[in-house]
Amino acid sequence: MRRERIDADQALFSERLAGRPAGLRRSLARAAALAPHLGVDLAAWRARPQRVLIVVGSKGKGTAATYASATLAAAGLRVGTLTSPGLRSNRERIRVGGTAIDRLGYERLVGDVASTVRSRGPQLPDGGYLSPSGLFLLAAIRHFSDRGCDAVVLEAGMGGRSDEVSLLWPGVVAITAVIEEHVGVLGDSVTEIAAEKAGVVTAATSALVSAPQPFAEADRVVVEEARRHGAELIRVDRTSTVPGDSELSPGLGRVNALAGVTAALRLLDTGRWTPPPPATLRTVLDGVQLPGRLSHHRLGSQHWIIDCATNPEAIAGAVAHATETMGRPTAVLSYVPRLRDDGPLLEAMGELTVVRVPGGSSTGPPGRGAVMHLDQVDLDALGPRVLAVGPAYFAGELLATLDVDCERSFGPPPPT
Repeated sequence: MRRERIDADQALFSERLAGRPAGLRRSLARAAALAPHLGVDLAAWRARPQRVLIVVGSKGKGTAATYASATLAAAGLRVGTLTSPGLRSNRERIRVGGTAIDRLGYERLVGDVASTVRSRGPQLPDGGYLSPSGLFLLAAIRHFSDRGCDAVVLEAGMGGRSDEVSLLWPGVVAITAVIEEHVGVLGDSVTEIAAEKAGVVTAATSALVSAPQPFAEADRVVVEEARRHGAELIRVDRTSTVPGDSELSPGLGRVNALAGVTAALRLLDTGRWTPPPPATLRTVLDGVQLPGRLSHHRLGSQHWIIDCATNPEAIAGAVAHATETMGRPTAVLSYVPRLRDDGPLLEAMGELTVVRVPGGSSTGPPGRGAVMHLDQVDLDALGPRVLAVGPAYFAGELLATLDVDCERSFGPPPPT
């Protein structure tokens, strides 16, 4: 079983492929100019910020976005969710009510976007390219509007102020931990990177919900952005609770889940929607599925835990979770991208047996991460308890190999 391949969506990567070698960068002006040609009224969305929740940060954004969406659904709202990246398919990036858009609908949607880019592209502002995450955003907003969504939860692709999600004005923003990532692209320091991410906060934002920040510089930026825009700053940590609190996401993901739930409850208050009864909220949250985030699976007699852990802290947390829940792993299956310093990552795995997946140059189309050779690993030889850690596309290949269902992230609220 392999990841689902939909050739139509490769058109969404074409401008980036052409623009990057020429030294161009993503263009928000170009994306904004394209929006009306796709039937996306950005002004109308900006006029109703109580419908928009944006998630930014370095790690854990998908967890926060999923739990935020589940909370809004528990309140009876039809909620659209945009996350990144997809695991088994790019379709998973666009969901309504926790369910990924179906293949036929997805092909029609991205086909419409691609044909509009081809026909209208020459008329759009020059000076940059339409980024894939920006085109996915516009496609998602179009889909959410067509489906009559009451509210949307949007995960930033990369950054914040320079990301296309900033074309909408959020009523509430959730920010997960900010670390040194994409240095030289988002900024040259943690302070600059945090400022870029928190740049989605506007005067229309009523609350900024923050997970614990590992760097004091990032925390100062969060405080300043909330103060500057008059937004309420709400902090969450592992000891925080929400109505009907369950265990939420395990490990390090708990604070991200809490940030998402807290942000969604604040959006409900901002929009004057009725919050879900605690029992209903707990039922919906307990049903959240996050494949690839400390998720447990079976392959024959093997017990697998798969986690998109790519830094030492996350890997150490995954090892601790695996040891506690299934016993000491008989092997850690790992993929480390080229040019990445693997020393700290291997150190976080301790004395466990580590099996490295061979890698190489990309052999697949954009957005598919086909850079490793999982077929060269004898999975049966890994023993009865396997922990797999690595980037999202690595987790996606494993989830496809194990035939894990990634179509639904949460179910509908129970009838009242």
